[in-house]
Amino acid sequence: MDDDLLLCDDLEEQGSALDMAPWKILVVDDDPGIHEVTNLVLACRRFDERPVVLLHASSAAEAELVLSEHADVAMLLLDVVMESEMAGLLLVDRIRGQLNNRRTRIIIRTGQPGLLNEDDVLRRYDVNGYCLKTALTDAQLNRTCLLALRNYRDIRDACLALS
Repeated sequence: MDDDLLLCDDLEEQGSALDMAPWKILVVDDDPGIHEVTNLVLACRRFDERPVVLLHASSAAEAELVLSEHADVAMLLLDVVMESEMAGLLLVDRIRGQLNNRRTRIIIRTGQPGLLNEDDVLRRYDVNGYCLKTALTDAQLNRTCLLALRNYRDIRDACLALS
């Protein structure tokens, strides 16, 4: 495993509090083991010289609460099947529609791919990635997070430049 996987090549010094705050990743899954594994893989990572902090929710309702308390969540690692078969996808619709949050990158991480196939999910829902839990290695999880954090950073920076 490459320990520098979440280090960005561009290590410019950035002085604002926004640039020094940790990147927040919200793990939404009803399986405690998924939270534990994600902690093991991502807990000590950094991106752009900033640490990664993991927030946790075990249901879509808990995730909504966390998102209401943390407007700066960079990405979600989101299970589909939790309190209902579609809880995760319904949460995507609420995040993008009701909360009008288009910045946060959402990665579907499912253990039950038979319910909806990847193409359907990517076409029908405003998500930024789709992974099978059983096929997701540590290196793939790191790469997925690196790309999502990079996308979030670029969107955030573009929005700041416009204001």
